[in-house]
Amino acid sequence: MKSGKIKLIWSLSITAALFVILLQGYWLYNQYRFTLEKTANETTGQILSAWDDYKAWRKAKLKTQRENLKNYNTNLNQNTSTIYISDIKENITDWTISIYTIKNSDKPTVRISPDSIKKTEEGTQYKYILEQVDRNLQQAPTITVLQKDSVKGWEEEILETDSTLTSTFRFKTKESQQNVYEAVDLFLADMNSPLKISEMDSIVHQKTGNSTTRIDTLSLPGDSVLWQPKTVKQLSIINPSVKVEIPYNILKRKVATITVTVAPASIIKTMAIQIVISVVLVLVLIVCLLLQIQTISRQQRINKLRQNFVNTTVHELKRPIQTLKTIVSYLQQSSPEEQDMLNSARIETDNLTSYLQKLREVNQAETIAGSLHLSFFDFTALITGCTENIRKNAGKQIHIETDFSETPLSVTADKMIMSNIVINLLENAVKYSGEEPVIHIHAGRDDNQLFFSVSDNGIGIPASEQSHIFEPFFRSKNAYVASLPGMGLGLSYVKMAVEAHRGTVEVISRPNHGTTVTVKIPQQ
Repeated sequence: MKSGKIKLIWSLSITAALFVILLQGYWLYNQYRFTLEKTANETTGQILSAWDDYKAWRKAKLKTQRENLKNYNTNLNQNTSTIYISDIKENITDWTISIYTIKNSDKPTVRISPDSIKKTEEGTQYKYILEQVDRNLQQAPTITVLQKDSVKGWEEEILETDSTLTSTFRFKTKESQQNVYEAVDLFLADMNSPLKISEMDSIVHQKTGNSTTRIDTLSLPGDSVLWQPKTVKQLSIINPSVKVEIPYNILKRKVATITVTVAPASIIKTMAIQIVISVVLVLVLIVCLLLQIQTISRQQRINKLRQNFVNTTVHELKRPIQTLKTIVSYLQQSSPEEQDMLNSARIETDNLTSYLQKLREVNQAETIAGSLHLSFFDFTALITGCTENIRKNAGKQIHIETDFSETPLSVTADKMIMSNIVINLLENAVKYSGEEPVIHIHAGRDDNQLFFSVSDNGIGIPASEQSHIFEPFFRSKNAYVASLPGMGLGLSYVKMAVEAHRGTVEVISRPNHGTTVTVKIPQQ
């Protein structure tokens, strides 16, 4: 195998291996992100479930205290509310909510207003509200439409006496009536049982099984209000976390932020099987690549040893064969009978010389691409010289026709190798064309390339063997071919020599109808 091809195979193999490793890493990264997203969603659901449980517990506690209070005094309820719809415009509702709460009697009397102390007429207004509350005691919240100007922003007013606390909220929102009622329930539950971070943390820890939990509380500024829980996912690779903002008292705009850290180790543990399979596949790929490189390197060393051995053998055999040919030529002065035997010996010696020459050419053709000696010459003159050489050594009468599209036909190529190509094709045409070979040679230029073909009237090549004729040492199973001397190296050398010139070789043949071999060599 040529060193250039070996380098190409190595480069492609290493590139493919790196691509597969990067692709595997990208797949693992996406799997990590997918698993992290899934875990974050599960954690969010667990946090919301913990909040639902805590909220239900607070409401149940409020209901129990209400029932206990009724048992002592059926004329009192611990707290209730009256809700007024002021106006509805374009799905935006202006709300006025008054919540009346009975306090424990041991608390001191305090009057609170966020902006200013309420005037006497405001007390009269709240007295009216409290009377409304008494009439609606033990009933569901009522809705009354008031004719008044629309309320702007979020306003909160608190009126506290020795035994009662009245909170009034005015705001406008697109939220549904059900959500507003839920906000009132949350307010009452928080007034009765204020949020305790330790209790909430215990429930979250129980739900998520994660000890790295942080709970903070804050009050939203200005007109900001959060009606539904909000989730913020920080899905970084190093320190992923999930933060859920929960409005535990919507009317007071109080929010609890619950932050749960997602441990990357747990994600990796979940992906353990996928990671192991990916690592095994990558290791197998690397091992296969190393074995491939080792095998190609060994094959290259073996190929170099074979080439050196063949070259050395051919070189060493040339001297005794040449000596044998000299002796045969000297002994041809003997009697006619002896001359026939010596003539046969001379022919076989020439054949042996030809075999060694072909073996040397094929052996060198594998590395010929890097050692071409290009020159500018007349190809028609080269073909003429080759045909004359074939006629002298054919040993039978042959008829050769030539057809050149232009004379001279100037080309750029390795002249010696082109001569060997033409001679090999002509020798095959003569050898496999019986006793009266008719050979036609056509040559010319087309689209900046040299083309020439050698056609004969020989025995042809079966279709089943045409894909093997360029393999070294391949010979047809035809009985006539088997009876002829040869090693099956001619066409193998032709193909390697043509490819060294970046050309192509094609064969068209039918049994008993001859063979045509066409060679194309690009010309710059």
